[in-house]
Amino acid sequence: CEYAATTSGHLQKHKQSIHEGIRYPCDQCDYLATLQLSLNRHKQSIHEGIRYPCKQCECIASHQGNLKAV
Repeated sequence: CEYAATTSGHLQKHKQSIHEGIRYPCDQCDYLATLQLSLNRHKQSIHEGIRYPCKQCECIASHQGNLKAV
């Protein structure tokens, strides 16, 4: 394919998830992730109820990366 990675690790992950069809199943529901990191985030936000409150307003995010400083 025409995918170009910036690191060999990214290329390996791409090959595994896109071309080899490797998936990481959730052991608590039918969710299938293409990356282990995605599965970990899914479990934290959906099954463990981990939330990240904003320090500037009432917003509560399910992923810390969703809180951006303005």
